[in-house]
Amino acid sequence: MLVLRDLQKKYTRFRLGYLWTLLEPLGMSLVLWLVFSVLLGARALGLQPYLLFLSVAILPWWWFSTGIGASTRIWRRTGAQLRISTLPTQLWVMRTMLVALIEFIFSLPVILLGIALTGFLPGPLILLFPVGILVQFLLMYGLALLIASASVVFPDVARLVRIVIRAMFYLSPVLYSVSNIPAGAQFLASFNPLVGVLGLYRIGWWPEEASSSVGYAISLGLCLAIFVLGLITFKKFEPRILKEV
Repeated sequence: MLVLRDLQKKYTRFRLGYLWTLLEPLGMSLVLWLVFSVLLGARALGLQPYLLFLSVAILPWWWFSTGIGASTRIWRRTGAQLRISTLPTQLWVMRTMLVALIEFIFSLPVILLGIALTGFLPGPLILLFPVGILVQFLLMYGLALLIASASVVFPDVARLVRIVIRAMFYLSPVLYSVSNIPAGAQFLASFNPLVGVLGLYRIGWWPEEASSSVGYAISLGLCLAIFVLGLITFKKFEPRILKEV
């Protein structure tokens, strides 16, 4: 009920409503495609068709950046409700992450548009696409729990998160392919959880986007570790959250 109310409030606030879920990531994909593929002619950056290559990663990235950004404002938005609610405190974080997940699902027609424009169809490995969604949700939920806990102790967390998200955009293979990462840095890059996650999304179209088994084990293992750490940390700080919110 709370998730549906948040979505209705968000979509009824603007005249274009749901269309913004499509227009924002689509606009970002088109601008990046124009800059890196047309204006700069960087054909070696990423894989072809580059517009579809960008779209498949931009949507999960948009989901990640907006969802994690929203996690810094959870207590500011729900403090009054939390004081009188009998719901478990953890569900208020889950509510924010579910809203971000549903918006991501609503934005998936952008990929269908990219397929229609390029005629580039996925292969059997597209079955890993839902696995990518599940792994990313666990990663984001764990991070949101950590951020929600830290924000009570360190009020400056929101500013730090904004800086980290900007850096993660360039440190993650959104604009470029995993194969563009130098061989010497491949192992180090696997410690970025988004490397493995974005690989799960793209592998259906570009099998060469698969990292090594060790790289996947490290990247996806970190997603699970962050999820568990978030649960433990939030449980520890929950009394302080209820006291200070």
